[in-house]
Amino acid sequence: MSLKDIYFLMDSFYNITGLPIRYYSNEQLVRMLPDIPLYLDPVGKALPVLAQDEFNVSYHVSEDFLFYGKITNDGSAGEFILGPGYYTPLTKNHLSKIMIHSTISYQHTTVFAEFITKIPLISFEGFLNSLCFFNFALTRKRVTVEKLLMTGNHFNSFEADIKNKMSNNLYETETELTFHNTYTLEQQIIEFVRTGDVERLKALFENSVRGKGGLVAKDALRQEKNIFIASVTLVTRAAIEGGLDLETAYHLSDTYIQQSESLSRLDTLSFLRQQMVFDFAERVAMNEIPENASLITIECIQSIKKNINSIILVSKIASDLGVSASYISRRFNEDMGISLSSYIHKIKMEEAKKLLAFSDKPLSEISYYLCFSSQSYFQNQFKKYTGETPLKYRNSFRKGT
Repeated sequence: MSLKDIYFLMDSFYNITGLPIRYYSNEQLVRMLPDIPLYLDPVGKALPVLAQDEFNVSYHVSEDFLFYGKITNDGSAGEFILGPGYYTPLTKNHLSKIMIHSTISYQHTTVFAEFITKIPLISFEGFLNSLCFFNFALTRKRVTVEKLLMTGNHFNSFEADIKNKMSNNLYETETELTFHNTYTLEQQIIEFVRTGDVERLKALFENSVRGKGGLVAKDALRQEKNIFIASVTLVTRAAIEGGLDLETAYHLSDTYIQQSESLSRLDTLSFLRQQMVFDFAERVAMNEIPENASLITIECIQSIKKNINSIILVSKIASDLGVSASYISRRFNEDMGISLSSYIHKIKMEEAKKLLAFSDKPLSEISYYLCFSSQSYFQNQFKKYTGETPLKYRNSFRKGT
């Protein structure tokens, strides 16, 4: 491959992925994208590790959880180094650690931060797929993500280790009579979330005996967090099956998991888990649409929920959907048994209730977010809808929980 073609391939890869890429010939750097000074490049520690790997395509995850990849072209002395890639936004603390481990001077903090934070977030699997794609574009040889993971891991298989631990766990269960008894409870919770049955969920939490799950961590806090993550996963799938749209469900799942990771008390985690279940169930209940609802009504509801933090006008919805305001108002009322303007008001009020209950946002910010003309108008409308002022609702909700 000519140098001109190599440059074209590098340009294309960088423009598509945003991942830094370097080309070396005879161990000398020929080109890097983006073009930054060498003293800002954090790749230094990864190079010796990648050089030790005998495979033409390999990867390395640094101690700072940065992803790097190497591709060696058999037909030439050329070598390509990709990365860093990373999955979660970098905090100031993480950024400092990267600079320390990469021996980048503190005086270059601003320009280094500007370089590295411009790299788009990418999952580890996404990075490996990008590595495989570039390898195929360069060499026309296929290497799969699975093959990379097999060659890159110290363990070719966890099968023996899993079998051994499984045998020990079963033995301990039988001798100590500590059997799992959560299945029935889980199925009840999942069914109530799927159907949006908030009242039966409340009764279940008030009256049921808590189940006993298996040991999934070495300390109590990590145990609860792992169970929380598993619970969110199950509840999210149930809510999607119940009609909650995918984006809302997955964003809500991510938000709850992030919140759980910031907690350090077992009782707080337990409370958050209960509120998480109710939140999903309530959203499913609000999302209920009659089976015979027209397509225009369904599209109308989707538009309202997508634009909850905007000024929602019936005329604007009708215009966006290509129908008249009178037609969409009539069809919506026939399908839902409520006027379109009343439904918009209801959705905004229900969102306000959640913001008051589960966030510390001030009333002014909630009012602005939901596009009420003023805070006082928002307060008056909220009291008409719930029978309580926003502050009283927030206080009574938290006192009650």
